[in-house]
Amino acid sequence: MSKYAETSKARGNLITLMLREDHQKIRQLFDQFHATTNKHEKWNIVTATLAAMEVHAKLEEELIYPAWREHMDERDLVVEAHQEHHVAHMLIKELKKMDPEDMGYDPKFAVLSTHVTYHIKEEEGKMFPQAEKAGLDWQRLTKQVIERRQSLDRKPLWLLGVPVVFASENVCATRAVLSGRSGG
Repeated sequence: MSKYAETSKARGNLITLMLREDHQKIRQLFDQFHATTNKHEKWNIVTATLAAMEVHAKLEEELIYPAWREHMDERDLVVEAHQEHHVAHMLIKELKKMDPEDMGYDPKFAVLSTHVTYHIKEEEGKMFPQAEKAGLDWQRLTKQVIERRQSLDRKPLWLLGVPVVFASENVCATRAVLSGRSGG
């Protein structure tokens, strides 16, 4: 494999790694919600979950899905993912208007949890493998995603406990961790 192909693959894996970490965080929040009966804890968990989902969805909708759609064999997967996001956005909007004491609050969050868990499974099982093989400009997309992520989060991006710093030559520290090597 050429040096360029390895670098390109690492960048593709960097984006899907970031998305997988988001998915894991969201699944953990769903589990925490279902494990507690404390209404205040549930409200805090819902607030954190919705915030994480909104950042994640913006990255996918604004940057990632449009780039992937052009290079995927099954473009319908991106269209389906957009529709799944639409449903999640509707549920998020409704949850934001509700009080944790409302009778439908827990069931609505449970529906969101089920819906998003299915979406995650589809994305990781079908979309990511196709996207990672795509011949797109991973360097440009990675830079755009990291910059947008940082503007939305207003804090540095960390993956696998390593800060992601995008340099024009490559994503040094993170690539080294992902490949199991030390150094750039």
